[in-house]
Amino acid sequence: MKKKLLILSLLLITGCIGFNEEKKEPKKTEERVNIVNIVKNRKNYTKKQLELKKYFDEYLVRLNSLDTEGVIDMTYPKLFIPINKTIFKQYINNVLTSDQISIESYDTNITDIGKVQSYDNGEFAKLKYKATITLGFINPNLYSDELSIRVLNNILSEKYGQENIQIDSTNRVITIHEEQKLLAIKDNNSDEEWKFIGDNPEYRKLYPEILPKEILSQI
Repeated sequence: MKKKLLILSLLLITGCIGFNEEKKEPKKTEERVNIVNIVKNRKNYTKKQLELKKYFDEYLVRLNSLDTEGVIDMTYPKLFIPINKTIFKQYINNVLTSDQISIESYDTNITDIGKVQSYDNGEFAKLKYKATITLGFINPNLYSDELSIRVLNNILSEKYGQENIQIDSTNRVITIHEEQKLLAIKDNNSDEEWKFIGDNPEYRKLYPEILPKEILSQI
């Protein structure tokens, strides 16, 4: 059972944030902060894209530092119509303070800022970034034999691709590389700041409930 919960936590961490209860004291933010790698001199962004990039950079800084409150603050607020914000936040925090695994590092690299498009109440754009997450096993009894490591590798490889998974069984560390997609939305009727929401099959199931029809028709 613990192994199943750990796999679920791994998939949540890498797919959620995006984002298990006796809480441990979380690591200090400064210990977790990793510098956001910015794509330089690759594209000539428009003025609107550069404005969006400032918010995107800040979002990734918060993501890199595993700042749950900060990430939620920059999340598209209507996501919390079908999803209870308190439960969502608690679930992520429980994963981050798990006594089974630890997040050693989370690094990101912007790969694309799409065209800023208009809709009736504001603007939106598609974004991409690459993420590298390194996880360590805390519980010495989990994945302590070759067979269980092989099972874990097969499960993660099926989701992310074998080339994107590195398991160091000696040091009990997993490194996962993946490309993430986001949708950035600015609502002129609110604070006119860019907010972000995941763009993957799980999130897209919620889109009809929370996104304006003008955006739905263009994505």
